Amino acid sequence: MRDPNDTQDVDELRSALHAIVDDVEPRGDTLPRLLAARQRRSRRPSRRPLIAAGGIAVAATAAFLVVLAVVPTGPRAPEPVSIAPNSYVAAPATSLASFDVLTGKRNDVLADLPAPVRGSLAADGNRVYATVPADGGSDIVVLGPDRIVRPVAHRTGSGTALAAGDGLFAYSDDDEIVVDGAGPARRIPVPAGQQVHDLAVGGGGRLAVLTSDSAIHVVAPGAGELGAPVPQPAGTCGPRALAWAERDLAVLAATDCGGAERLRIATLDADSGRAIGGGVPFGTGGDVPAEQVQLSVDRVGRYLVSAGDGRQWLVDGTDVRPVAPACSDDGCAAAPATFWG
Repeated sequence: MRDPNDTQDVDELRSALHAIVDDVEPRGDTLPRLLAARQRRSRRPSRRPLIAAGGIAVAATAAFLVVLAVVPTGPRAPEPVSIAPNSYVAAPATSLASFDVLTGKRNDVLADLPAPVRGSLAADGNRVYATVPADGGSDIVVLGPDRIVRPVAHRTGSGTALAAGDGLFAYSDDDEIVVDGAGPARRIPVPAGQQVHDLAVGGGGRLAVLTSDSAIHVVAPGAGELGAPVPQPAGTCGPRALAWAERDLAVLAATDCGGAERLRIATLDADSGRAIGGGVPFGTGGDVPAEQVQLSVDRVGRYLVSAGDGRQWLVDGTDVRPVAPACSDDGCAAAPATFWG
């Protein structure tokens, strides 16, 4: 016999289940309502053409903006300076131009100058320094990678020696040498009665100085005086120009102390003056004064010897070949040229 309480529990469970079924069972009007809603949606205008038109408008706007970004609206900026292989820089007439050292062909006109160059050119990477006449003396100008020529210093004296390297430039100005380009300018006095014939700036800011008494001085970075000259090997004839060859000094000198119709490039230890290489002699066809010749070296160790009258030679080891004068349609260079890069 069942317990009455069990029967009551079963009845309560059945009632709860029927209530749940009633909640989830579809109402009788559910299907007609769904069909009516579908018909209303089918009669609405489609939004797809409007969306497509909007996409086309967005694409056209984007294309217009791209055209505005690509098409220049003003004058074109000058192309950056480009250093061609085998090139050097000269100053024909009133311009700076690069030339091929092997063929003599002009590669590019780099910039126009306000006046003809006075004295030698100097280069530090893709920057070229030159001296041009100005009121009260002369200005030192620099051609930057952007092809713009800017004045960087003013000389009141008649000196023309100029050099650049390692982010610095140095120049002579009467009785002193000025080293500039990083921080305050450094001024080094020149002994009384002496003139500076040539300068060279080496790695770390070391400065080599050739004075009119044929002495060579090496000035340490930051030093404020020339100091004692570097000893030169016995039999060395008056140096005409100098340049740094890594940590050593390359010195252009005559083979005969009686004249400069034959020159050679000797290599000296910058500290002791000891001879490292004698250099091959080559003929010049006439005297080459110290204040009118430039010695420069390129990255592969070749030397360019350039005189102010247009004579030039490329020295590559034991091979010496003449280089054609650097000329343009307006005239030829009247100042010594230099390797660059």
